[in-house]
Amino acid sequence: MGSHRTLGALLTTTAIALSLSACTDEAPPARVVEVVVDEVVQKPYQPKRQYVGRLQAKDDVAIQARVSGYVLTRDFREGETVNAGDVLYTLDASEYDAALARAKAELASAIANQANAQRNFSRGRELLPQGAISESEMDDLTAKKLAADADIESAKAQVTSAEVNLGFTTILAPISGRIAKSIVSAGDLVGPTTGDLTTLVSIDPIEALFQISEATYVSALAQRMGGRTDPDALRNIQVTLELTDGFTYPEVGQIDYFANRIDETTGTLEARARIPNPNAVLVPGQYVKVVLQQTNEIQGLFIPQAAVQADQQGSFVLEVDGSNKVVRHNVELGDRFDDLVLVNKGVEEGDRVIVRGLQQVRPGMPVQVKSLADSGEQS
Repeated sequence: MGSHRTLGALLTTTAIALSLSACTDEAPPARVVEVVVDEVVQKPYQPKRQYVGRLQAKDDVAIQARVSGYVLTRDFREGETVNAGDVLYTLDASEYDAALARAKAELASAIANQANAQRNFSRGRELLPQGAISESEMDDLTAKKLAADADIESAKAQVTSAEVNLGFTTILAPISGRIAKSIVSAGDLVGPTTGDLTTLVSIDPIEALFQISEATYVSALAQRMGGRTDPDALRNIQVTLELTDGFTYPEVGQIDYFANRIDETTGTLEARARIPNPNAVLVPGQYVKVVLQQTNEIQGLFIPQAAVQADQQGSFVLEVDGSNKVVRHNVELGDRFDDLVLVNKGVEEGDRVIVRGLQQVRPGMPVQVKSLADSGEQS
């Protein structure tokens, strides 16, 4: 019985001691999350836009026969570059040589007739005052002289026409460029109704056609001109091309054409840029990415791409305010430049946005702040 009392007293004493010990221990402080921040900076930039475009030749010429005849020679290699004035085809010219000879003979006959009519007309004017010929005879001489003069002009026109037709038997390149394959061969009979013998496209410069939206067009004008809509100012924008494999074409071009109306169906405006192509790298029909970049710099606010998040409300960043608490800011973003993103609305210069530790924090939480520069990390 005594041992039971002793054991109970011992258990009671132990419980009291444990209780007192628990009351004297304080709860450990909550851990403050450390985040890395970077500042919103203002810096100059050149606005850039990208569009899908298609290349076309500045000049695209269909080569056709102007006169009928058999093809004697084809004087080019298919796919090669030719110069303006180079001979492309020659046609059998015997018929046109003969026509020119006939025209020249008729001109010579007309000249002889005109000389005789002129002499008779001169004699008539001398004899008329003497009464040797009548007025009606003089009228007849005058009419014959005028007819002879007209015959001269007609014969000259026939010679010119024959010379032109003879010239058409040699088909020349009207422009410099790259020529396509030939549809006809030596011995084929061709003429004005034959259709295209081949085609010839200019190579340098080359043109890029693309479509821009109405909103983009108006926005670009307002941004560049301070609200004054002057389309000619956009012609000074630099144009570069990115090919389908991601290669950036080194030559820089300029916009040289805007359509005179917005397409009502698509809501877009057709534009055209002219691009130097001295080495014939670009070819008509090729799809490219047209990159427009202003030559003048403007100021903008930038944040690191690493700070940007998105949810159903759109893009946002988490900022650390002056009391080191997390605050959410919804943002409107612009173009991306390497690892920075242009911000059109939502933050101010100097704001500290979180770039590391985003998954561990939420708005309203206190945080411990470390700057990106001090952390030695790259944004």
